[in-house]
Amino acid sequence: MQWVKQLNVVFCTMLFSFSSYANLSDFKVATWNLQGSSAVNESKWNINVRQLLSGEQGADILMVQEAGSLPSSAVRTSRVIQHGGTPIEEYTWNLGTRSRPNMVYIYYSRLDVGANRVNLAIVSRRQADEAFIVHSDSSVLQSRPAVGIRIGTDVFFTVHALATGGSDAVSLIRNIFTTFTSSPSSPERRGYSWMVVGDFNRAPVNLEAALRQEPAVSENTIIIAPTEPTHQSGNILDYAILHDAHLPRREQVRERIGASLMLNQLRSQITSDHFPVSFVHDR
Repeated sequence: MQWVKQLNVVFCTMLFSFSSYANLSDFKVATWNLQGSSAVNESKWNINVRQLLSGEQGADILMVQEAGSLPSSAVRTSRVIQHGGTPIEEYTWNLGTRSRPNMVYIYYSRLDVGANRVNLAIVSRRQADEAFIVHSDSSVLQSRPAVGIRIGTDVFFTVHALATGGSDAVSLIRNIFTTFTSSPSSPERRGYSWMVVGDFNRAPVNLEAALRQEPAVSENTIIIAPTEPTHQSGNILDYAILHDAHLPRREQVRERIGASLMLNQLRSQITSDHFPVSFVHDR
């Protein structure tokens, strides 16, 4: 089975320049499982998600799981994306006003065509240069793929592992690792750094132990997780796995990115059983 299908895109001219060799720590990354089955999903996007993206501490890139339906104010772009089995749609979303726009891009994968609940989305301040779909080794009828976007030489994936203990998480991470280390047709990918962020449905110590069975992966990645529970059950389920292509083997731990809950960023009641988590450079 082909793990990844590169999605070819038509590029739009950017209004500002940005280094193609930015470090992962230059981005404020966040994740939130929106629990998108409720009737107030539109309100979650327009209130809670908007707050996570706003202000000086707002996220540059927000990973959303159980994204439900997008807000009606999100506008589908004319950008051409050739689907590779799993569709990714690009939208623009104005967080500001008509006279003072504050635009972000949404990359949306409608995985749940029935209930329209457990969809994946990435909200980004910058338009993506490329999009990725990476599957686990589990059946595509059971396991959700990882959805990623590339900005320069940095790639950001959103994941939502299986609710049955995140049993597909290890193969998802392994296949993402292989995508960027064993791609003869795209050797430039070896120079890409990446973060896999989202709801792993298992404790970080549990996943770390399981990844030791994949030494090439475990020796070139680190897990970044908050110390406080990210779920109402009292468990830590939402965190990140990072690979920095600019650091030598076994030195990934030098990446100074910390994880913390984003409760101060929200000025309204959380309408999900998960808490939002941010990943920012330790200063």
